[in-house]
Amino acid sequence: MKITCNNICKSFQNNSMTLNRDVLRGISFDLESGDSLSISGPSGAGKSTLLNIISGLDDPDRGDIYFDNLCFSNLKTNEKTKFRLQNISLVFQSFNLLKDFNVLENIMLPLSYKGLSKKDSEKHALSALDNVDLSNFKLSSVTTLSGGEAQRVGIARALAMNTKIILADEPTGNLDKDTSNSIVNSLVDVCKMNKVSLVVVSHDDSVLSKLNINKKIIDGKFI
Repeated sequence: MKITCNNICKSFQNNSMTLNRDVLRGISFDLESGDSLSISGPSGAGKSTLLNIISGLDDPDRGDIYFDNLCFSNLKTNEKTKFRLQNISLVFQSFNLLKDFNVLENIMLPLSYKGLSKKDSEKHALSALDNVDLSNFKLSSVTTLSGGEAQRVGIARALAMNTKIILADEPTGNLDKDTSNSIVNSLVDVCKMNKVSLVVVSHDDSVLSKLNINKKIIDGKFI
């Protein structure tokens, strides 16, 4: 699915509540279906804010987001939620795995929200685990996983949703270099194979080099 951002602007009030701090000032880009984009920049530059806007978790002050020919910005909140469930998967730095569920159940749970049967959910979850080389961990408690294994489960959960877009916010921020490279390689390869559009926020040069397009936010703008 093609992603188009047109002149995205976002500001937040500072602590004095009298002045606005401009975080994003006219961010624009096109990402064709199946391509990958990395977003880097200093802490506080607005990288995560931009991901939240693309996913519909936050709204821009000005500007529009298009997915193919759909103006996502014009949708109501409930419409954005439904669209996100069907079309956008999120990968978090903190993994966000549920400790009371095993690996397979963590991946199956969001599929049930999407309306899939238990049988189909398990099929998709097992296939996603195979894509990240974790099939042998399907019945493991998530509390026994290493950081790299937990992040692979998070990626498998995103892949299992079979969405057209994956947004990843610092997916390797807590991992060592070798594990980071392995995880990003898996994510990029699977997205290319399945024509999934991928956007990754990262500070890691080795991660950035693996994506097709590289953008950096400085003073609220892409350079």
